Amino acid sequence: MSVRIVSFLSVLLAAVALAGCTKVSGSGGPASGRHPWTQPGVFRWSEASDPKGLNAILDSGSPTLDLAMFIFSWAIRYDAKGHPVPDALREIPTIANGDVSKDGLRLTYKLRPNIKWQDGAALTCDDLKFTWQVVMNPHNNVVTTDGYKNIGSIDCSNPLVAVIHMKKLYAPYLQQLWGVNGNAPILPAHLLAKYNDDKGSFNTAPYNALPVGSGPFKVVAWNRGQDVRMVANPDFYLGKPKLNEVIYKILPDENTEETQLRTHEIDMLAVGSAMKWPQYASLAGDPANGLVAIRVDSFLFSHVDFNLRHPIVSDRNVRIALAYATDRAQIISKLSHGSARAAETDQSPVLSWAFTKDITHHPYDPQKARATLDADGWKVGPDGVRVKNGQRLEITFSTQTESNFGKEMQTFLQREWRDVGVQADIKNYPTSEFFDNSSNGILQGGHYDVASFSWYGAADPDDSAIYSSQNMAPHGQNAMFWDNPVATAAMNDALSTIDQARRKRDYVIVQQQLTKDVPTIIIDFARVPFVYNSDLKGFDPSPVISAFWDPWNYSI
Repeated sequence: MSVRIVSFLSVLLAAVALAGCTKVSGSGGPASGRHPWTQPGVFRWSEASDPKGLNAILDSGSPTLDLAMFIFSWAIRYDAKGHPVPDALREIPTIANGDVSKDGLRLTYKLRPNIKWQDGAALTCDDLKFTWQVVMNPHNNVVTTDGYKNIGSIDCSNPLVAVIHMKKLYAPYLQQLWGVNGNAPILPAHLLAKYNDDKGSFNTAPYNALPVGSGPFKVVAWNRGQDVRMVANPDFYLGKPKLNEVIYKILPDENTEETQLRTHEIDMLAVGSAMKWPQYASLAGDPANGLVAIRVDSFLFSHVDFNLRHPIVSDRNVRIALAYATDRAQIISKLSHGSARAAETDQSPVLSWAFTKDITHHPYDPQKARATLDADGWKVGPDGVRVKNGQRLEITFSTQTESNFGKEMQTFLQREWRDVGVQADIKNYPTSEFFDNSSNGILQGGHYDVASFSWYGAADPDDSAIYSSQNMAPHGQNAMFWDNPVATAAMNDALSTIDQARRKRDYVIVQQQLTKDVPTIIIDFARVPFVYNSDLKGFDPSPVISAFWDPWNYSI
């Protein structure tokens, strides 16, 4: 499945959940019921990021996916509790309702009869089939083919029913196929078929800058470097949205966002930085500012990965010692200001149905760290750094040069690890080089010892993209080069069934193996700040990829 890598610089380019939400606000608006700076019916927001394009099938970054929630229809969306709800579909396909065969090889997607493209054409099964063909065209620069490559054929005999015949069962079909996690909103065949060729014409189609969707809002302008402007779609299948206009302002950084929030030039600072939470809480705590600040749980987890091909950290005892020497509570308290929840596995303690406590725990315990290294033959040298067989216990520790949070965490862990005799030398790289998806990349090429960044999961607990031994970098995303046959077998089994109880048993095994081998130290799951005009009503963020799951319900 598709999962987004997120740097500590953009730790907050992630979707959020209302679960565990904390809120800070003043007394609300004036007696008239509305702030004088509020523009009725106009929602202005920013997340300090410039979209590369407006067609989400070609770009998995924020804000492209967030904007896509306003522009396009998807098979389903995920609500504020992370539960699937129908969007273009009339019902959620399940075995119980007959829309999914017992073997998972036939899926029946029943479309709503009243969905129109914003040029007036009807949305039909042909559009789902076309979107699949776009994804599978090797000349198109799509984000992922996961799930779609398991489709053998799509029968569109009934224009409002897509009968999907799978070559191979794909357990996370619901979140992946024509879903935000699969980076493929339903696209209009009648407008784009001529671009889906063997020349890559689709990648440069004018549509990608001014898309015609079938969602609640229509794009009317993309003023490069300035804003993206959308207006309400009067033909939206649920009726005309409550907002008249949505303006996404393209701002250079979060400081500018905060300034425009103070001056009321924007109504929302979205996906803010954890490091700035105290400022946001203070802003919202003053009734004169008319703001609400919330922190909400997400599927975004930060972690420290080990390159298991490196001679020092290939030693499991060294990794276990470093886990004992890592104080999650202090990282969350001092660096994130409480905007995270401590975690030990890749499954969120508050959001994942696969989460288990039945694992090997490595709580912060410097004495255990020292004892583990002592027993492993690492003796403290004259300068405090341990030595074994003439080799110093010295490693490089990498993150992105642009990442203020990542660098602060490095400094924090460098000090904690040095306290138990491990020397971590900082060696950072530009984000483009750090995440380069080729063998030249720092992660993908294995050109690191220890690295920290964040990984954005989804509603389904499958993380085989990063943990399966069948997905080794650079051809996969297992850049730790963790080769655990038991965990890989469990992940494969979990993808071969739609029995959730069986899948949970598999993911418990994965978590147990992960904490036994410690190829990574999971630090926490983010609680992401949003700060917005208290006149904005109906904002109810989702944890799955994009917070903006139901923008037709917003009003201001």
